[in-house]
Amino acid sequence: MIIEGQVHGGLTEAFAVAMGQEITYDAQGNVMGASFMDFFLPTGPWKPRNGKPISPSRPSPHHPIGAKGVGESPHVEGSLASPMRWNDAFAFLEAGHIPMPHHAWRLWKVADGLGLHAMI
Repeated sequence: MIIEGQVHGGLTEAFAVAMGQEITYDAQGNVMGASFMDFFLPTGPWKPRNGKPISPSRPSPHHPIGAKGVGESPHVEGSLASPMRWNDAFAFLEAGHIPMPHHAWRLWKVADGLGLHAMI
């Protein structure tokens, strides 16, 4: 249960990084967001619902009790999966690279620039 919780937490945070977590700065380097009200924090509804995490089948030979980290890999790999999907989709339309995070407003601006606003 602990491993499943760490994997689900890593995937939830990966989604947040890919879809909305961004700290913006002004020209002087000051943070533009004043509080967490301006920052996307994933909550229960954003967590993965389907699937069962795969548990490590062998103990690590590099740790005295064979422990392995399980929450880091879903975060690292998951935060790249969504941006790669969006960039591939928009590359098909010759939009070029779309910087992260891929929140709705940024994707809308790219689609609108391609003349796709009527389809959305």
